[in-house]
Amino acid sequence: MRLAPLYTVRFSYPEHYLSRGPDTLGLFLAEGRVRGQVNGRFRGLNHARLRSDDVYLPDFHGVIETDDGALLAFHLRGLARKSDYGREVTGTIVHNTGSARYARLNDAVCVLAGEARRDDIRIEVAEVMWEPVDPRRSGAALTRESSERGRGST
Repeated sequence: MRLAPLYTVRFSYPEHYLSRGPDTLGLFLAEGRVRGQVNGRFRGLNHARLRSDDVYLPDFHGVIETDDGALLAFHLRGLARKSDYGREVTGTIVHNTGSARYARLNDAVCVLAGEARRDDIRIEVAEVMWEPVDPRRSGAALTRESSERGRGST
C-alpha cells in the first residue's frame, strides 16, 4: 500500500451551532477551496459529535465544484483531537461523481490528516493505492519476526 497525494483543502466554518444536551452535537457549515490534482470550491455540512473526552467525531457531507466544471460529492469521517494549537484532524474520505475525468475517485478510499486552528482548517487528502502484498511480509512472517525479537533472537 502507498499513499498518493490528491489535494489540500483549506476552509472555515462561517456558521456553526452546538447543542449542549447529554451529548454535544454540532452543525458546522463549511466554505473553502481545494488545490492539487483537484481544484475548486469546497462546501459542506459537518454534523460532528463531541465526546466526553473532548474529541470531535466529524461526519461531514459536501461537494467540491471543480474549476473545470465537475461536481464531486464527498463523505468524510474521522477524529479531531485537542492539541496545544487547536485540533489534530485524521480520517477517511470517499467521493462520488458522474464526471468521467474524476470517475476513478468513485472507487477510491482516501485518508486525510490536518489541523484546525480557530477559523483556519487545513487538511491534506491522499488516495490509498493498492499494491500486492509482499509474501515475505505476510501476517505470519510479521508475527514470527515479532516473536523472535521478543526472545532476543536476531
